[in-house]
Amino acid sequence: AHRLARLLVAETELAAGDASAALPSIPDGNNARRPELVLRTQALLRANRPADATQALQTWVATHPKDATVWQLLASTWQAQGQALRAIRAEAEAQAARYDYAAAVDRFKAGQDMARRGGAAVDHIEASIIDTRLRAMESLLREQAAER
Repeated sequence: AHRLARLLVAETELAAGDASAALPSIPDGNNARRPELVLRTQALLRANRPADATQALQTWVATHPKDATVWQLLASTWQAQGQALRAIRAEAEAQAARYDYAAAVDRFKAGQDMARRGGAAVDHIEASIIDTRLRAMESLLREQAAER
């Protein structure tokens, strides 16, 4: 009951537009449950502190790769930090988690295009992950089309 009361306080503060007041009511760290993780990320994004949420989100999607909501939140945190390539990949993973392989392929291709245009500033590891995931999504898309 105490946990639910704290979450209610945090949600109320967040709904009132006071993200800073919501944060003390939400546990932090990588061992948070999913509701706390989502609520804390929303509060941190509104408080303009996206970097504080990134590590916990990355840990979560590593163990829960089909969680589209958390992938989308991770995309938002990366975008807010100016990491557009990582944000596009997270958006693609969110689409894949929703089994929308066509949309995932589209986002991965957008990531490839961005990596090609980026020059020396490109995160080559992220670009390699995008290339690999694009091939996997194209394969899943072909399988999905063959089933229809």
